[in-house]
Amino acid sequence: MKFNWGTGIVIAMIVMVSGMLVLVSIALRQDYDLVDDDYYQKSINYQQHIEKVKNNEALSQKIKFEQTGDTLNLAFPRLTSSGDYKGTIHFYSPVEENRDLTVELKPDTGFVQTILLNKLETGRYQVKIDWNAGSTAYYHEQEITVE
Repeated sequence: MKFNWGTGIVIAMIVMVSGMLVLVSIALRQDYDLVDDDYYQKSINYQQHIEKVKNNEALSQKIKFEQTGDTLNLAFPRLTSSGDYKGTIHFYSPVEENRDLTVELKPDTGFVQTILLNKLETGRYQVKIDWNAGSTAYYHEQEITVE
């Protein structure tokens, strides 16, 4: 076989097309997690979120986090009766969405909720507490590390 300009151009085109196919297949196999699936709706409701954060900042007593071993105790301020407290506690992992955990807010009569951390994998988590005490809404975030 004789190597000439035509053969070189054909080989260069084959290498370029196969390289592009390899890059496309790599790009299709990449896993991407959005921070939030419903980020558009959350951006629309962001003013409500700001009001919740302001309400939380205005509290004289904040939520107290006490982490011992594989348990996390959350002590809520006494605003109304503990039965009026509603909301969610979301453990957000910045590493992977599959590691997230959401727990319903149910403080006991001492306004403390105990959460077992053995369901969570080792790592850093952002604890996002979105809660209501009576008719007032609050939002609190704090970072913890699960070992």
